Amino acid sequence: MNLATNAEIIIAARMKGKMPADMVIISMIGPVVTQNPIVFASAAQQYDWCWVRGLDICVYMNDEVDWQALLMAVAIQRPAHLSLWDNGGLWGTAVHLIPRESDLGRPVRYWKHEIDFSPWMDFQNDDFAIGRAYARNDYGVPYALG
Repeated sequence: MNLATNAEIIIAARMKGKMPADMVIISMIGPVVTQNPIVFASAAQQYDWCWVRGLDICVYMNDEVDWQALLMAVAIQRPAHLSLWDNGGLWGTAVHLIPRESDLGRPVRYWKHEIDFSPWMDFQNDDFAIGRAYARNDYGVPYALG
């Protein structure tokens, strides 16, 4: 299976026991202005996303991109935190991988998951749009810097 453009850099670092300190952007819309590590992907291709496990990931999309399949493929690899950012509409949402109701009571290996969303609040959208920096405390809770 293919790797998204620039994923090999992150994989090489992970093979040395390192991981990005910042959220990794997976852009489905081409170049974006960011200082974060960025990986480029196309909705028309399937990729190997195993390298996202345990990382903070944000998928950038817009109304012209069919992002659902790619988002599910990323989510199933269990990143530490997964978000979706609509670069045109300037809104974001946290993404959660959850079992379907029909999965409950079955062994986990047979589950077929779905994704659920927790839309960001207006101030979070505004902060993200202007590039306000955040960090996470020891419990994984984000807080604004500066």
